[in-house]
Amino acid sequence: MRKFSLPILYLILLFISSCDIVDLPLEKPVIAPIDTNDTTPGNTDSLNGVDENGYPLIDTNTINNLTQKVYMEEFTGHSCTGCPTQTDLLLAMQADHEGEIIVATFHEGVFAKVELPDYPTDMTSDYGGQLHSLVESSIDAYPSALVNRKTFTEFGNKQVFQAHNEWQGPALSEVDKTNPAVAMGVGAILNDDMTSVKIRVSTRAEINLADEYKLLVLCIEDSVIAEQKDGRKSEAEYPHKIVKDYTHRHTVRDQVNTSKNVYGETIIDAAGLTAGEWVDWTINYSIPDNIVDAKHIYIVASLINTSTVEVVQVEETHVHLAQ
Repeated sequence: MRKFSLPILYLILLFISSCDIVDLPLEKPVIAPIDTNDTTPGNTDSLNGVDENGYPLIDTNTINNLTQKVYMEEFTGHSCTGCPTQTDLLLAMQADHEGEIIVATFHEGVFAKVELPDYPTDMTSDYGGQLHSLVESSIDAYPSALVNRKTFTEFGNKQVFQAHNEWQGPALSEVDKTNPAVAMGVGAILNDDMTSVKIRVSTRAEINLADEYKLLVLCIEDSVIAEQKDGRKSEAEYPHKIVKDYTHRHTVRDQVNTSKNVYGETIIDAAGLTAGEWVDWTINYSIPDNIVDAKHIYIVASLINTSTVEVVQVEETHVHLAQ
């Protein structure tokens, strides 16, 4: 971790690599490999994009400093009959506010258990279990969701919301909020043999920060094909209403941080950070065994105020292929 008091120019990695699974809910991304042999920063007209150690570079002139994005953390399970309907509504809301809502989905709780022969796939994660345990007493039903980990006095003084009719209001109340406390850029480069990812998160204070802040970084695999019960399906076509090739979105696989704290690791200490200063965080992350297709990995980074335990900013990036 390093602090910077002056602006630095890096090249943000916004190009998207390819996916192999067909019929995805979203349009397939396009291959845009990064030339990892070129370490020259500052030329935004080319695919320059790594430092001398092969870590991605962030264009600090173009990162989002206008809005605080919304972080939705959903709890679901493959045997939850009504979960697909609610997830579709969540994804539709995300699409309506493209780029402003980031979703992480945890398969935890009673409906996420492996049960043979119908539900053989373990979609849970160690980090998901840790977060689920933290808020489980507030979960009345599934699916449930957190919104920026805030407690909303105007929405029943709740932090955990059951289904779309509850979480929509808090989520939309957070969309398009201006003047964020921090700006953040995230880059991730997948190595040639697809066993590790070099990740950089660069954070700039937009105002003077006087509290401690933790950085939480998660490894998410999108479009995982596995079984899911769906109450909308015909029993005749889908025995027990189980879809064997359901596309699971935004599945959390692992916590990237070496410190496995539910809030992440401290990158801004209690002394705070002066407006305009930077914190730079990098890691060479080994891809966990539960990843089915490394090209489907997203890295999600959120900054959490340790005092309020609320998310003050969140960003995501698809992994990029080194060439």
